[in-house]
Amino acid sequence: MSVRYLEKFLTIEDKTLQPTLNPDDNKLKRDVVLLNRLAALRHRYQRGDVVTLWSPTDPSKTIIKRIVAVEGDYVYPLKPHPKEIVRIPKGHCWIEGDENFHSKDSNIYGPVPLGLITAKVTHIVWPLSRLGRVPYRGRPERVLYGAGPSDEEEDDTYKPNYA
Repeated sequence: MSVRYLEKFLTIEDKTLQPTLNPDDNKLKRDVVLLNRLAALRHRYQRGDVVTLWSPTDPSKTIIKRIVAVEGDYVYPLKPHPKEIVRIPKGHCWIEGDENFHSKDSNIYGPVPLGLITAKVTHIVWPLSRLGRVPYRGRPERVLYGAGPSDEEEDDTYKPNYA
């Protein structure tokens, strides 16, 4: 396996991760990011990481999203998702764009298999004024880390108590 395969650059074309990537609407100023494919091969990612993955609805397309929840976590999805709460099953994660209005994500797809992830986005390399690590975005209030019923229980109706 060559280093060329493990790292690659990608120009971000959409608004799904605004304001993290492409913070303004100037189409001439697109962020270019560094992809770490080795992280995906080794499944080295966590909540808050930005990743590229094959689209669950069109495998010929690559999308970019943020991992919001991992297996065992609970998520209160946004519309149009039909359930009130979703438990992330083993081998899956919940992905969302930072900009909910421009994002087709797990709120539509549901939890996605980890096998669809192709790379972890680690750094912004262009424009030079934004050079550096991709900013971390904290957990949404709608996510509970591994709380609720045990792994043996499959209770989609569980409603955690925030009080």
